[in-house]
Amino acid sequence: MFRNLISWLLIVIVLIFLIWGLTIQQNKPKKLTSSFIAPPINQSTKLPSQVKVFPADPFIGSKDAELTIIEFGDFQCLYCAQSAAIIAKAMNDNPGKIKLIWKDFPLPGSAQAQTAAEAAQCAARQDKFWQYHQELFSLQGNFDINSYLTIAGKIGLNIENFNRCLNSHETLPLIQLNIAEGQSIGIDGTPYFIINGQGFSGLITEEQLQVLLK
Repeated sequence: MFRNLISWLLIVIVLIFLIWGLTIQQNKPKKLTSSFIAPPINQSTKLPSQVKVFPADPFIGSKDAELTIIEFGDFQCLYCAQSAAIIAKAMNDNPGKIKLIWKDFPLPGSAQAQTAAEAAQCAARQDKFWQYHQELFSLQGNFDINSYLTIAGKIGLNIENFNRCLNSHETLPLIQLNIAEGQSIGIDGTPYFIINGQGFSGLITEEQLQVLLK
């Protein structure tokens, strides 16, 4: 009888351990399968070739050029300044073959990038965007309200109209449209280029442009 009691006790103990083990297993966190993984926050909704060019987006070069470059840029971006010089040289060396379209994409970490973009687009209202664009890049991002006014005077803008445009943020809607276009294809840095419908991120070189022109 004593042996039977020990056997029953052993059976009860084994059952208790089995129940305890099953309880722990059921309460363990389950691994997420791929179907539960959320998509990236900056997931693209467009392809680069689907980006719209708005009538107010500044452009330079021949309308029938064989190479169309859409640039998303930030005036406080050093690589954008370097790319501007490279593209300008390529356009001079290949007259009529390149068309450049500018889209503002001021980055959140650039303190004066949005204001600089607004100032350049105000210059565009007086048909002097590219002159203003060049002068901004020559300052290497050292911007303040005085520099915007100095450039405006240097390139012969009507200062009263320029000030009214800048102070009332008349060009901000266009910049916001360009930012939305960039975000729709997942841009998170500058410069970003769309060349004949294909996206290129980062500094573009003269050699790359020559290859694309062949």
